[in-house]
Amino acid sequence: MICITGRASQQFTACAKLSAVTVPRAQAIRDEQARHRERFEAFCRSLTAGELAERVPGTPWTVHGYIAHLATIDSLIVPFLAPLVGIAGVSAPEVPPPSPFDIDEWNEATVPLRAGASVDELLSEAAEHRAEYARVLSALSDDQLDLMIPFGGDRKVIDLPPTQVRLEDLLWAIALHDPNHTRDILRAIPQREPDVRDWLASCDFARIPEEITARRA
Repeated sequence: MICITGRASQQFTACAKLSAVTVPRAQAIRDEQARHRERFEAFCRSLTAGELAERVPGTPWTVHGYIAHLATIDSLIVPFLAPLVGIAGVSAPEVPPPSPFDIDEWNEATVPLRAGASVDELLSEAAEHRAEYARVLSALSDDQLDLMIPFGGDRKVIDLPPTQVRLEDLLWAIALHDPNHTRDILRAIPQREPDVRDWLASCDFARIPEEITARRA
């Protein structure tokens, strides 16, 4: 997850300006995440109540919990990125980010709040947050995409120190967030793998650098 501090924060402030048009690199990320969100939504809507209640092995979340995570995470990302492109007035996430920042703590506080939400409600919320995220993403310039930013990842699960990653690489990881967690979901409901086989096979997970992949639980 993005955590802007120190020198990186100064870089973000110095680069904060709106891009007149969406640069091709940012548009490619937008297109990639849009096609994955379409497939993910269709998959979620096909799940039964029993499948949604299945717990994903080795995690604290059910299938429903993973959907809730993906429905809410953009609300945390947008306030970090909006100042970079000079967009003001974006909504703060429902759960304030902890200080010092820890993505695991934020998820642990946020996902249970959606325990009673239907799939349609979760996907409707996801669409609202994604529209704001797409607006910010569209305004990023090539120089901003090349910024190096701190990345800690899932620090409670994976004992690796924070590192520096290129913003564009992190945004590609976010674009592949839906299919990545769909693979997690399949560990709970493996009988549904044929329904998403072609979609997942089309995903270029190698696009995500090792320093990001290694810090993802």
